[in-house]
Amino acid sequence: MSTPIFPVIDYSRIVSSNPMIAAQEKDKLFQSFKDVGFIYLKGFNFPPEFIDTLFSHLHKFFSLPEEQKLAIEGGEKQAFRGWFAPARTAKNPEKADQKEAFGLGNDKDETRPNRWPTNWPEFRRDFTTFYEECYKMHLEVLRALTEKVGLDRESLIPSVKAKDCYSALLHYYETSLESFDTRVRSAPHTDFGTLTLLFNDSNGGLQVKNKEGQWIDAPPMRGHAIVNVGDLLSRWFNGQLKSTQHRVVQPPAETRETANGITNVIPSRYAIAWFGHPNRDAVVEPLKECVTPEWTQRFKAVVAGKHVKERMARLLEHGYLPEKWTDDMHRKPIAV
Repeated sequence: MSTPIFPVIDYSRIVSSNPMIAAQEKDKLFQSFKDVGFIYLKGFNFPPEFIDTLFSHLHKFFSLPEEQKLAIEGGEKQAFRGWFAPARTAKNPEKADQKEAFGLGNDKDETRPNRWPTNWPEFRRDFTTFYEECYKMHLEVLRALTEKVGLDRESLIPSVKAKDCYSALLHYYETSLESFDTRVRSAPHTDFGTLTLLFNDSNGGLQVKNKEGQWIDAPPMRGHAIVNVGDLLSRWFNGQLKSTQHRVVQPPAETRETANGITNVIPSRYAIAWFGHPNRDAVVEPLKECVTPEWTQRFKAVVAGKHVKERMARLLEHGYLPEKWTDDMHRKPIAV
């Protein structure tokens, strides 16, 4: 295994009953999010075999005929639950991200019902289990971070108790090398919410922008998730924790012999992302413990639900996300 480009954090040490072990790992976690905003996470709540099962579901789902996926297509009116492909909804499909996705949220939220494939109970059961376990880990990481700025460990928990989180099952389909002349798999962006937990297959392509502004590869590591800080968590901590730009580009092409001769092909890539978000009605602004004369307040207050909805709507409309989100990108209310 190659040397990881991000610090490796052991979740089992964060939740250890040994105070010294837990404190050491929490220190490392907080410093890593301050320095780069990304970590590799191991020691979490489910084994690699369970993740293998989820990826088996992904392969099966995305190989379904398009008419079956269209039956559960989800856009803004469905709170982005169900299948969607940016190229179908973007203003300019020629610039949209080269991917398709299946979105799901809290399965007990009747106001935003998930749109599951029919006659496939294992799919629903396993991804609901994944969602719930990621939510639990998300809570423990938030507790660890708030402790590090002198707050009670439960300080942020009421603001995320509604489980208004989101999971995206991602398929970057096989394509030609030439298609990347005008499009990428996922344009440079930062994530919306608190924390993202990302599980990748063995194909590369994820890149993260470092302190020097260079794009560096973030290869997958079996048995590890990649975890990064989102914009709203960074806002809570007044920018002390970094919400870092990242993107998905093409991995090395595979050379194949076809009826038309030798062709360079970019293979498929699959990933499962879990996005932590605050409650829809939570007002997110810098914690007073993170504002000092030396580190003045850098953000205004925003309503979390509006922030997330506007960014998702932009993804569906434009087919990709902006490199850096600013609050003036919110849609203006329509006068009545």
